[in-house]
Amino acid sequence: MYDFDQIQNRVGTGSVKWDKQGSFGVESGLLPFWIADTDFSSLPEILEAVKNRCNHPLIGYSDYDDSCLKAIQGWYSRRHNLNVPLSYLLPAGGVVTSLRFSIQALTEPGDKILAFSPVYDPFFAIIRNTGRILADSRMKYENQRYTIDWKDAEMHLKSGVKAVIFCNPHNPVGRVWSREELKQLVYLCKKFNVYLLSDEIHGDITLYENRYTSMGVFSEIHNKLIVYTAISKTFNMAGLISSCMIIPDQELKDTVEEALASAWIFGPTALAFPAIEAAYTYGDKWVDEQNRYLAGNADMVMKFIDSEMPEVGYVKPEGTFLMWLDFRCLGLTSKKITGILAEKYKLALGDGSHYGEQADGFMRLNIGTSRGTLNMGLLKLKEFYDDCRG
Repeated sequence: MYDFDQIQNRVGTGSVKWDKQGSFGVESGLLPFWIADTDFSSLPEILEAVKNRCNHPLIGYSDYDDSCLKAIQGWYSRRHNLNVPLSYLLPAGGVVTSLRFSIQALTEPGDKILAFSPVYDPFFAIIRNTGRILADSRMKYENQRYTIDWKDAEMHLKSGVKAVIFCNPHNPVGRVWSREELKQLVYLCKKFNVYLLSDEIHGDITLYENRYTSMGVFSEIHNKLIVYTAISKTFNMAGLISSCMIIPDQELKDTVEEALASAWIFGPTALAFPAIEAAYTYGDKWVDEQNRYLAGNADMVMKFIDSEMPEVGYVKPEGTFLMWLDFRCLGLTSKKITGILAEKYKLALGDGSHYGEQADGFMRLNIGTSRGTLNMGLLKLKEFYDDCRG
């Protein structure tokens, strides 16, 4: 058994989540539930592998070998029923960086890129900052659950979209897309001959018996598909820069690899390679226990809201360690809520409006922490709610 209930003191470690809170108007000191890393100790075998690498007195330019790739391959085979030939794998730095250079390599300035909002806000940034045009397909929000508006998506695709950036599982709304939903998106991408860029960084974190399906299972889109993954969310290793792309088409893989190399952006760090290998070799039980703990945290949040803040809505998360809360009952903007929580209640949550204009009044809550810390945060939220309701 792993101890996810242990409270870890991260203050003074250079943690963006705990020590670098300038975006909230303070240097530090807020109880943080915002940026998407967890407060869980990483898998011990990962830490041991990194320590063993540091026992060698030199950490120079390094590259991956087959043992690292085979660990990734084995993980996807036994965990996700996906056969990934080693030739499909391209270790890289960060997922967002890889997405940005994929867009630059595969599309032209002025091209339309489709995303489904509300969605992870760097998607908006990398589309606009590369001179592309955002085609924003707003998802339907009904009965506290999000679904894709297929008519709207097809309308955008007909208008000349060149690529789709997809989030599977979805950040921030916690959907683990069904195989049928994924198949429908693959069908549309195939129909309109567009690239499918699938960010699957949260793929290992599924709750309540929901099953993640990788876009990689759909061979009919392999000539236009890139899957992006990493150990960063699964194993809380975001600071190590350790992602990987799965690119079935060799010509497409060469194109993206050349785009990265032309900017002198290469793969993971020397310490990341042993970490990746250890994570995907020894991490099964750890991930299963983490997912059960996160489901318990989600239960705790939902029960607390139902009992103590009954007018607040929420989406029951199917995956990720992020919860999407609906505070529109208070009549405040997300920006206003964020400011009040930070200034008066010393609490840091994610501003929902960052994920789409229609999400104003929503907030993103990171539940990847100990139950003791989560309880402190919920009590502060209740205090805020009670004060607002008068």
